[in-house]
Amino acid sequence: MDQYQFSSEHNKMIVEAIVEGYREYIEHRKDRRDKMKISSAFAWTKGNFIESKVAEECINHGFTYKKSKAGLTWDYLQFIHGDTKILFLIKNAAYFNEKCFSQAILPTSGNRSGRLRTYLHELSKINKDLSFSSHHQQSEEVSYKHYEQLSLFLVQEKQVKEELDHFRTSYNEFHILTYGLDEAYQISEIIHYLPNPQDNVAYLVENLSSYISGADLTEEDREVVAPEANDDLMDPAAFDIGILEEEQQNE
Repeated sequence: MDQYQFSSEHNKMIVEAIVEGYREYIEHRKDRRDKMKISSAFAWTKGNFIESKVAEECINHGFTYKKSKAGLTWDYLQFIHGDTKILFLIKNAAYFNEKCFSQAILPTSGNRSGRLRTYLHELSKINKDLSFSSHHQQSEEVSYKHYEQLSLFLVQEKQVKEELDHFRTSYNEFHILTYGLDEAYQISEIIHYLPNPQDNVAYLVENLSSYISGADLTEEDREVVAPEANDDLMDPAAFDIGILEEEQQNE
């Protein structure tokens, strides 16, 4: 999978932006905690801070970005490298299941599976003609048909066709980068995956964790981001369903 790796320059830029975006999120949480009577809902904004920082940095490295919708309400950013027409997303590893990337993991006891995230599977079809290893290509046909049927059930067929036509003519590859937190709520792992639409598996391209620096948190930092006892708050992005419904190209 080495042929799908990003350059060291781009890896370093993306990792540093993820770490810095998370740090800005923590500073915002501390500010809101000090100024508001209740501020727990800001826990849902972590992904926005991280993606926004990546967007700020990526434009100086040949990337653009689009604001897109996952489902009816949840916005996220798509990042596109102009020269290679590579599209990638950033996901929270706590909800990402590389063995079935279009189905979220819910971070509860037993790591229950969440609802099918159709837009990820539809985006992965950009990779349908990519060369995977012989092991990847031997995926069972029944697996592909299973997710094809689910995606058409959850999203209007006409909308799927229109978006897929756009994706296939506009982009050459679709990648997913995930960030993970350790027990001290510090970013400790960033992984680069290439999703295969044939078997719904996200295959490891490269572990980017060696690029992480400056991710250490203070005790005050940890206190503001640590969930309270019996707190069932989850990132709403874990439940996102539906292919992109509208896009806003950055200018």
